[in-house]
Amino acid sequence: MRRLRSLAVTLLALAAVPRLEAQRIRLLVPIDDLERKVVADSNDAPAHYDLGLAYWLVKRYDLAEQQLRLAIKIEPHTAAAYLALSFLPYARRERLWDEVEKGKVPAEWQPVLEEAWSFRRQAFLLDPMVDLKPLALMIPPSNSFGLSRNAGAIHTFIMNGFGSFWDGQYGRAYQFFQQIGGNPTADDRKKFPGWFLWYEGLAAAHIGEFATAEADFRLLMERAEAEVRESGGATLAFSDANHYRYTLACILDQAGRAKEAVPLLQEAMTNDAGLYMAHVRLANILQDQHRASAAIEERRRAVNANPEDATLVFDLGEALARAGEMTEAQAALRQARQANPRNVRALYVLGIVSSQVGSTDEARDAFTQFLALAPSRFSDQKTEAQRRLQQLK
Repeated sequence: MRRLRSLAVTLLALAAVPRLEAQRIRLLVPIDDLERKVVADSNDAPAHYDLGLAYWLVKRYDLAEQQLRLAIKIEPHTAAAYLALSFLPYARRERLWDEVEKGKVPAEWQPVLEEAWSFRRQAFLLDPMVDLKPLALMIPPSNSFGLSRNAGAIHTFIMNGFGSFWDGQYGRAYQFFQQIGGNPTADDRKKFPGWFLWYEGLAAAHIGEFATAEADFRLLMERAEAEVRESGGATLAFSDANHYRYTLACILDQAGRAKEAVPLLQEAMTNDAGLYMAHVRLANILQDQHRASAAIEERRRAVNANPEDATLVFDLGEALARAGEMTEAQAALRQARQANPRNVRALYVLGIVSSQVGSTDEARDAFTQFLALAPSRFSDQKTEAQRRLQQLK
């Protein structure tokens, strides 16, 4: 990771800021209430995710991991749970930050770190705008930010910025980053470390400050491309530059600039044929443009790129159903259900499709299973499923 060669900009920015106490993260909902929610809605991925973070906060790390992994098992595209799991090892072993920095990670922790890195990549691949609440729970030492160990005030200031993610105060987090950066020139920004550009850009995107987000991610992409050229890594199938390119495309799409996002997504897919979420993003854009056939084709490509992902299969089945391709939709939804029996969305849509093609028994079974598994937040769908089930009877 690149570091600032000088902290002059940061020090100037913080000179007039009074010393802050470290922000203390508190439970927003009592842990007993979260546990009762999980008991009542045992098939609700967000409920397990919330309980996992609560257990982390009270240092019950084994239970935290259990709940976060369960959230992913229920809904494999729960990006925030992947993000939390990627930093949980550093809570279990605080000195891991320094061991990584010094390249002295114990052998038994190497597989844990490799998995953590894959989880972090997966989180931002699934959703670059993932909920950043888990970042409030990580406490990296000052040297992880390129600071000296005696730069306590600056380190506390940075951690307060991350702490704002806990209750979704992205605007406040963005203000912290802005104060850290001061009023830099274009040349100053080129010297900013990657971690700063990454998190400032994400905070900016969350609050609609797309100009800053775009500038940060273009700089990250250009920097990574230069490093690849210098290191001779042009033959790699996937690089940080491509990840930044994909993220930038998603930000541009969120900013209402789909026309600019599409070529970036296409370039990212050309560079890495396995970048399946780029196909999903492109399919969503085409769908918004009412280009159903093209969107379905992109969803097929996503499935081909990652056939083990049952969520992609469900997305394809749902798109086929919307397009009136009921027989093919039914086949895809059956496959999605078999791959992940806890996917209540697949059960619901399969029930509708099966009833329309005359598979009454299958429709009845799908709706019955949906009603048994669907969390309370699916109240509207549960009412509709009960109505359709009654008609089938």
